[in-house]
Amino acid sequence: MRVVALHDKLAGESLAMPVHGDGGRLMLARGMKLTPVLIDVLRRRGYTRVALEDSLTDDMEIDESIQEETRQMTISVMDTVMKNIVRGTPGDVRPIKDAIDAIIADLRDNPKATIGLYSLCAFDEETYTHSINVCVLSLSAAGVLGWSVSQLKDLGLGALLHDVGKVLIPKHIINKPALLTDEEYDLVKTHSMKGFELLQQCYNIGPVIAHSALDHHERLDGSGYPRQVKGDSITDFGRMVAVADVYEAMTADRPQRRAVLPEAVQAFLMEKRGTLFDGDMVEAMFKRVALYPTGTILSLWGGYVGVVVKQDPRANHRPVVRIVSGPGIHRATDIALYERPEMTINMILDDYPPETRRLISDMGDIAETSGQGETPSS
Repeated sequence: MRVVALHDKLAGESLAMPVHGDGGRLMLARGMKLTPVLIDVLRRRGYTRVALEDSLTDDMEIDESIQEETRQMTISVMDTVMKNIVRGTPGDVRPIKDAIDAIIADLRDNPKATIGLYSLCAFDEETYTHSINVCVLSLSAAGVLGWSVSQLKDLGLGALLHDVGKVLIPKHIINKPALLTDEEYDLVKTHSMKGFELLQQCYNIGPVIAHSALDHHERLDGSGYPRQVKGDSITDFGRMVAVADVYEAMTADRPQRRAVLPEAVQAFLMEKRGTLFDGDMVEAMFKRVALYPTGTILSLWGGYVGVVVKQDPRANHRPVVRIVSGPGIHRATDIALYERPEMTINMILDDYPPETRRLISDMGDIAETSGQGETPSS
């Protein structure tokens, strides 16, 4: 599997992961071949990336933080939540709590030291990818810090629903493919207070949990919004969700910008520990999150191109990469970047470059890769 940007030359390639649309409904099944028509449909719906089958990495295990069944159940629950809010009708909080219980169980049962998050869904809020990923990140960090099961359940509820106020913001503003005007940005900033009020009015969620919505854009130095509160005046839930929200938002494609390199986002959050973000929570999150999920295509030092095939528990930012092209490479070779500190990551690529595609074609069908082929020289 490789994760690539959506572009016209993907016609004929097969999906390695299913694509879901509004409310979690299946749009395209795993194994379906992309056509120009399907690519156009995905693009118009706001999708930017897809996961494709890849002969060079068909032995790779997809590193999912939560089970697909759990994710789809949570999407369905979120769809119902948003529809209830739009209608102004009271909602049943029990299905949401069931979804949180399932997420917590999946994270508890996940034996991997790190988790990878895939942001393959569209910009549209109805896909709910951002909210689910923020929930997963928040719960993972809280688990590292030893929060109780009761705290985890409350945090998960607040984290999953932290952005519900956006349902009251016009979609054309939320999905605008350009920078917002000052007036539009001021309107978007009202979603924190709107969410705080909606959670209490529509779902009878108490103020402690609802502060996840109210506080997730507040900052320790008082530079956030909507209330510009500082330090301990920001709730623990709000501080935790703030860290997860910034990481997930910055590392995912958005209508007005491309994703930021995960290591750059990590550096930003680590630099702002104690000034903007809670330091313990930042450090806890980066003990669990994999900066480069499996399937990510990377440009590396020395002109090499590789695909992340698995995570290395020794360092969340130095995965095991299958080198598929570069100086002296004639057969795909697995490299643990942790053991090769000189091999820096330059950028995440949208797909294999044209010259890499030609080399892969020359390689033919490679069945054995680990320990085979040339090793990039030091």
